Amino acid sequence: MTMPSLTTTRTTTRRAGRGARRTVMLERNWEWQDQAACRELPLELFFGPDGERPQERDARERRAVQVCASCPVRDMCAAHAVALPEAYGVWGGTTESGRNTRRRRSSRVSAA
Repeated sequence: MTMPSLTTTRTTTRRAGRGARRTVMLERNWEWQDQAACRELPLELFFGPDGERPQERDARERRAVQVCASCPVRDMCAAHAVALPEAYGVWGGTTESGRNTRRRRSSRVSAA
C-alpha cells in the first residue's frame, strides 16, 4: 500500500515591493505536525470563535502559548505561520497580532 505524500507544492503569486509581482513556489511538508503538542487538543484553544471578547481571547491565547512553550516542533510551526502567512490562530507560540507586528517590522526593514 502506498502512503499519500505529506509534501505538497503550490505556485502562488505575491506582491514584491512597488507593485511588482513575483511567483513563489511554496512547498509544504506537514510531517512535523505529527509531533506537535497541540495535535490532540481542541482547535478552539488555538482558534477563537467569531465575536470573542478581548479578555477571553487574551486568556485563550495565553493558554495556547503555554502549550506551544514545550512543543518539540515550535520553531517549525512558527516559521510556517510567518512564511505562509497564517492569518488566524496561535501557531508555534505566536499570536495573530504578534505575527502581524513581525511582518510589518520585516517589511519596514526590507523597504529601508
